[in-house]
Amino acid sequence: MRLCYVANPRSIHVQRWVRYFADRGHEIHLINARPTPAPELPGVTLHQARVPRIPRLRNLALGIAIRRLVRRIRPDVLHAHQVSPDGWLAAVSCFHPLLITAWGSDLFLGPSVGRRFALSIRWALRRADCVSCVSESLAQVARSLGADPARLEVAPWGIDTAVFCPAAGSTALRARLGLGPGPVVLSPRAIRPVYNPLDIAQAVPRVLEQVPDAQFVIRTYTLDPGLLARFQAIIEAHNATEAVRYVGDLPDDEAIADLYRIADVAVSVPSSDGAPLSVLEAMACGAVPVLSELPSLREWVQDRREALFVPVGDVAAIADAIVRLLHHEPLRREMRANGLELIRQRADSRVWMAHAERTYERLCRSRSAS
Repeated sequence: MRLCYVANPRSIHVQRWVRYFADRGHEIHLINARPTPAPELPGVTLHQARVPRIPRLRNLALGIAIRRLVRRIRPDVLHAHQVSPDGWLAAVSCFHPLLITAWGSDLFLGPSVGRRFALSIRWALRRADCVSCVSESLAQVARSLGADPARLEVAPWGIDTAVFCPAAGSTALRARLGLGPGPVVLSPRAIRPVYNPLDIAQAVPRVLEQVPDAQFVIRTYTLDPGLLARFQAIIEAHNATEAVRYVGDLPDDEAIADLYRIADVAVSVPSSDGAPLSVLEAMACGAVPVLSELPSLREWVQDRREALFVPVGDVAAIADAIVRLLHHEPLRREMRANGLELIRQRADSRVWMAHAERTYERLCRSRSAS
C-alpha cells in the first residue's frame, strides 16, 4: 500500500510508526506541516508543506498546501496523527479514505483552547472515515464531539517488548549520569505544561527529606525552555541540585530502555493523558509508576496493584507515593511483577500494529468498493 501521513516527524512515536510500516514493505510518505525541518527517516519520503507567513490565514494555507501534496502523492490511505492540528489539516485535503488517530490531549484539552479549535476538531472528526482512539475514555470524548460511533475504534499502540524488557541496569550509564548507589526516580514525560513538571519539582525536596539518597532523572527531550528554567529554579531554591540529573534526546529505543532500567520509580502526573507509551515502556523495564488519577490510565492499571495513583496537582500526594515505594521494597517488587505481567498480556505492539495494518486494508477495500 501507498500510505501517506500528516504528522509531526520529530515525534518518536510517529517515527516508530512509519518505520514499522516501511519495514513491512509499504510505500511511506510523511507530510510535515510544522516550520521546523524534519529528520531523515529511512524508507520514508518526506514532504514539507510550505506556506507564506500569513498569521491569520496560515492554517488555511497549510491545508491547501497539504491538499496539493496529497493529490500529487495519491495514497491508498491518508492517516493523520493527532486530531489537532494534523487531523483537520488532513481533512482539508478532502481525500478519502482518511484515518485520524487521537492521542489524548488533542481531544481532552484541544476543544477548550477556543471556539475555532473546537469547531475545527468537530469538523475533522465528522470528515474521517475512521477515528482511532488509544483509550475508551478518549473514544467517549470523540463520540461527544461528533465522531460517528460506527467509524470509531479503540486501538492502543502497545510497545516493543523485545526492546523494552527487564535487564540489569547499566552501571556505565549510572556512572555517566553521576548517579550514586541510591534509588532512582525517573520523570519520563516532556517538560510541557500538560505534564505538570513543576509539581514534580516541588515534590523532589519533600522526597529528599525522607529518602536523602534518592536521585531524580528528568527527561528534557521535548521542552518549554521557560518551564524548564522554572523547574530548575525550584530545585535550586531547595538546594536539591545535586540530586537531579537532566537527560535530553537519546539516540534510539535501546538507549531509552537502558535509562528506564536504572529507575526504581517512574512519575507521570499530567492533567490529561491517552495511553502513555513512555509509562508502559518504563513498566516493561521494571520501574513502578506513580500516575495521575485519570480515567484513561485506569483502563490500563489498577491502583496499588501495578501503580500508585495520585490526584492531579497534589504535590504532597506525589511525594508520599514516591516515598512509599522507595521505603517498601517488597511492595515495589510485587507491583513490578504485576506490571510486567500486564505488559506481557496487553501491551505488545506487534499485536496492535497488525491491527492497524488490517484497518488500512479495510479502508482500502471500502475505497475500492465505493
